[in-house]
Amino acid sequence: MANELNVSITPHREFMPADTDAQKLFLMLKLRPTKEVAATRPPTTFAFVIDTSGSMYEEVSGSKTKIDVVIDSLLALVRSGRLGANDRIAIIQFDDSASQIIGLTSATQVSQLENAIAKLRTFSGGTCMGLGLGSALNALSNQDMTVRRTLLFTDGQTFDEDQCRAIASDFAAKNIPITALGVGGFNEDLLTHLSDSTGGSLLYIVPGQATGTQVSIQELPQKIIEEYSQAQQEVITNLALRVKAVQGVELTRIVRAYPTQAEFPFTQAPYPIGNAAANDETIFILEFSMASRPASRVRLAQLGLTYEVPGQKIRGEFPPQNLVVQFIAGQGGAAQVNQEVMDYLQQCNISNLVGQATKIAERDPQKAEELLETARRMTVRLGNDEMTASLNGAQEELRKTRKISDGTRKTVKMGAKGKTVKMGGDVNDQFSEEEMRKLTGT
Repeated sequence: MANELNVSITPHREFMPADTDAQKLFLMLKLRPTKEVAATRPPTTFAFVIDTSGSMYEEVSGSKTKIDVVIDSLLALVRSGRLGANDRIAIIQFDDSASQIIGLTSATQVSQLENAIAKLRTFSGGTCMGLGLGSALNALSNQDMTVRRTLLFTDGQTFDEDQCRAIASDFAAKNIPITALGVGGFNEDLLTHLSDSTGGSLLYIVPGQATGTQVSIQELPQKIIEEYSQAQQEVITNLALRVKAVQGVELTRIVRAYPTQAEFPFTQAPYPIGNAAANDETIFILEFSMASRPASRVRLAQLGLTYEVPGQKIRGEFPPQNLVVQFIAGQGGAAQVNQEVMDYLQQCNISNLVGQATKIAERDPQKAEELLETARRMTVRLGNDEMTASLNGAQEELRKTRKISDGTRKTVKMGAKGKTVKMGGDVNDQFSEEEMRKLTGT
């Protein structure tokens, strides 16, 4: 057992039915830094990538424009007293072009940072987000033994979406999460891809009152300080997962299920899976598909992890563990499932249901409503009240207007990727046989 990280590996079933083709096995990987590591304080390195296109000058709150609110939020952060000499900030703007207003600077250099933040008002133009992200990647790439994060704030469509998607895979490969904050007419699929593939998070910012999973623009200063505080808790960074499966077994999906959701691409091993915070668990679900096997006890794969502990400037390893499962004849003993694993899996499937519903809403409102209702029942059962409220709103709108408006679509799609609920494994409400078969492909 690694002495910096406690790791537990739990399959959704101890026993699998033998001689059954195309089965799925879901594996819960639970990580928790040890007490000693949890007490360390990692240095942080943040790049703020701010949209300064013309539309950022629209008023959203009182007489304040979007850019005013962003400037207020960044000033609140550098004046908050939460950041120390080991925390560094870069401020990057993008419109038609991009520039680094200030390179990585110690957070204690408050007046230099304040001057740089004030300069955000002096730009205007179109939207080329990829240039801003490229500048952030350059700033953060060679920073070692630190919690790296890019915070992207945008309010519009971008001209270089392909470039943004391509650069996201570079962020993912380097394990640099992108937290995407969108307000107004942005492309939620692009922001979801940027945050999802890099293990970041996603916030839908709205002018005025927020409902359900939305964030009001008035709360933005507080939200940005929260994001920073969260990063300061990430005492384990640069997690990389190695999976070696036996023949006939294939890893098909890696999702982080808690504390927020992200679906990691797996282009090449070892797979980057982000960071782990102190004093809480970070939970992943791995999905394997399997060819038919005879009744026997079988090693299906080996799993190992490497990581960094920036507060102690060390690299660590969780040595390879065998994933062993018993295949048994007949269905009887294979019916027992681990409820906690299934609850996390279900939370990860809510965003798929919501995605399908929003795609077909105009063409087939009836079917969209059924999908939203399935998602809503899941959120009620899992106790995710904010997401339930967002889905109630979407269903009501769909019933009244036979479609889902732009704002509601963003709310439910982005909310489904947001904060998940911690499961205790003691939810009594069992799955029906039918649900179980749908989820596990048996």
